[in-house]
Amino acid sequence: MKTILATTLLLLGTVWCSGQVVVVPHGAAQPASRRSTPPIIRDDVALPSPDFTTYLEGELVQVSVPSNWRELPGFNAVTFAPDGAYGNAGIKSVFTHGVAMGVARNDLGDLRVTTDRFIDAYVLVNPIPGRTFTYRQITLSDRQALETTVSSVSEATGEIVRIGVVTTLLHDGTLFYVLSVTPRARALEYTATFRRIVASIEIQDLLTHVRRTEESSDQPDQKARAIWR
Repeated sequence: MKTILATTLLLLGTVWCSGQVVVVPHGAAQPASRRSTPPIIRDDVALPSPDFTTYLEGELVQVSVPSNWRELPGFNAVTFAPDGAYGNAGIKSVFTHGVAMGVARNDLGDLRVTTDRFIDAYVLVNPIPGRTFTYRQITLSDRQALETTVSSVSEATGEIVRIGVVTTLLHDGTLFYVLSVTPRARALEYTATFRRIVASIEIQDLLTHVRRTEESSDQPDQKARAIWR
């Protein structure tokens, strides 16, 4: 297993998840006109590799993801997705298979209420103000977290997609979220992978500095990238 370490500052930004905007990488949210050769979303997306690569994103989160998924960095978040699962839908950049994680403002102080509003505003295609969701309480990186699953329509493919949502609060009260996305027809093929990714997450929000380095003796050609800057 390879470990990639990167150190950056944490700022706010926005991205697009398969059907609707989700707060993820700024880098993945650029208009299509700014990309010379935009990636193409395909139907024949490879299954997740059983081999995982571990990333330390910014000074905040360590996570392990399948080694055949690409890191799509952003200002306040990061998306990991396989080739053929990310590209453009009109002027939006989207992904249809993979995981996104990042931070969002929490002006309410309550994890459940904040998560309700986050899902309704950024994850679902048709927001309904005041809508609430059913959650399961779990532990994420030794802290209380909420988990639920919702469905949406992919703007890239028109298919129904399943979006798993996990949220918790950082030390300063900021909302931290993890979104797992896959077409509903292939959801079972990704269940174990998503569980393994979530279980690997270690939140290090009390750290003040992480030295940028890379431990890559097995794959020296892959370079660490600073994200969430």
